[in-house]
Amino acid sequence: MRIMRAPGGILAAAAIVCQPAIAGQGPASATARLAEAAKASPWWQHAVIYEIYPRSFQDSDGDGVGDLRGITSRLDYLKSLGLDAIWITPFFKSPNADFGYDVSDYTAIDPQYGTMADWDELVAQARRRGIRVMVDLVVNHSSAEHAWFKESRSSRTNAKADWYVWRDGTPDTPPTNWKSIFGGPAWTWDPGRKQWYYHIFLPEQPDLNWQNPGLKKAMFDVVRFWLDHGAAGFRLDATPYLFEDTNWPQDKDPDADPVWLKPYNSQLPGTNQVLRELRRVADGYPGNPVLLGESSTRSIEQLRAVYGRNKDEIHLPMNFLVGNMTRLDAAELKRRYDEAATKLDGLTPVSFFSNHDQSRQWSEFGDGKDNDRIAKMSAALTMLNPGVALLYYGEEIGMGDADKATLAKAPIGPKRPRTDDRDRARTPMQWTAGASAGFTRGTPWLPVATGYQARNVAAEDGKPDSLLNWYRMLAKLRRTDPAFRTGRYMPLDSGDPSVFAFARVNPDGSGAMVLANVGPDRRTARPTGAAGVSPRVAGAICASGTALRDLTLQPHDTCIVRFGGKVARRR
Repeated sequence: MRIMRAPGGILAAAAIVCQPAIAGQGPASATARLAEAAKASPWWQHAVIYEIYPRSFQDSDGDGVGDLRGITSRLDYLKSLGLDAIWITPFFKSPNADFGYDVSDYTAIDPQYGTMADWDELVAQARRRGIRVMVDLVVNHSSAEHAWFKESRSSRTNAKADWYVWRDGTPDTPPTNWKSIFGGPAWTWDPGRKQWYYHIFLPEQPDLNWQNPGLKKAMFDVVRFWLDHGAAGFRLDATPYLFEDTNWPQDKDPDADPVWLKPYNSQLPGTNQVLRELRRVADGYPGNPVLLGESSTRSIEQLRAVYGRNKDEIHLPMNFLVGNMTRLDAAELKRRYDEAATKLDGLTPVSFFSNHDQSRQWSEFGDGKDNDRIAKMSAALTMLNPGVALLYYGEEIGMGDADKATLAKAPIGPKRPRTDDRDRARTPMQWTAGASAGFTRGTPWLPVATGYQARNVAAEDGKPDSLLNWYRMLAKLRRTDPAFRTGRYMPLDSGDPSVFAFARVNPDGSGAMVLANVGPDRRTARPTGAAGVSPRVAGAICASGTALRDLTLQPHDTCIVRFGGKVARRR
């Protein structure tokens, strides 16, 4: 079998790959099927959601820090990516001990990012382009500078005395030996109140006490505030840690297992009730607001539980079983994606590889030679699997991690209060080959990563075979192709240990295979598992740009192969 690549580059090939292969399933019927599916499902069920780290996306006023007006100015670009929504990491008022994840006022925008008028304008302009805007809500903790905590620590009898987690003890002996996720003890002594307060993150981020009805009401009012101001939903930060084991056991081995998955601090039963109540608040608003959860779990069974026993908690728990992978291994990819598609009781899986807390996939998976092909592979895996695709700003142009020498050039000061090794994945967006990559006319808060002169939006926009246009092609497939929009996931055995294969199948049996060669050598796939499916091919495209012959893939190549429906048996 010889499968030719369509002429005209990625975008032209997409038109061929998208075309149905079976008689009677023409464009009109495919369009009708997609329209019916769209009416029957909420907007987020097949969404592409793009994470923006606002201080690094676009600066509008020359102070070197990105802002809301900067995001608004780039909405046409975001629309060109085929996005359904953007998720903006915290822009609330904050002393920036953890760059916005230490909130000192949940209903005020930090002046460095703009004003409520800027937020309202962003939401309005995004809506005109069919893009929703999501808020990153920090539900586990606030800043120690928040008025709530200042009142709470002022005495043991004030109205907010129990809005945070306080325990007795002596100044030299914390209540438990628990550790913080950021290192050091999870307790800090407060000399005024003469008690310890708990913080699973920094001492500047005291944990909220969700057992307190007043605190819970106040946080639900925050949710209502942003929904009233046009938010399309929330990415919920650190959801597993809302409750602690109130027996306060000592950790027999505090260095064993990840700190964030201890039995005394992660996914305790009270969390489920809070998330159910929060879900009811969101479901009470029009437009299907969504809850996207930062949900670290050990297993697919634990991930399933985060959706809620009755499917009434978080709509979209992030699948860190995939997102935390540090290398592309065909067997592991098959296991984890097969599980996500088959063991979540039909609930919507969430795929991603990069975010603001971890290395960018270009650097995590790249081998220094075939990075572009590898990046196209990770993009295809995220975008062509069922469910929701999460993208991180700049991954579509191949932004990588900044090296230590680059980060060392950034001075510590008001714009960057402390060093953070996660800054390697937070450098300014690369728009052009000009000064500061077009991010700012001032001095950027972090230096632009090296190599931006070649990898930037302007350079890739006009190249048909660029990584940027590969992402656009994948987004088009998700929007317009029934197989990749609503087709069921079919696990396949690729027939080669270096190739991961799966199919998306329409009700009539037509669909497409995705073949990903994770290895540095040419490999030939012999996929099995699609019983009763015709090998007839309507089109194919490979990330390498080469013709696909006999299902032999180039090194680190990814190919999308259309196949026909069921074949009638001859009598």
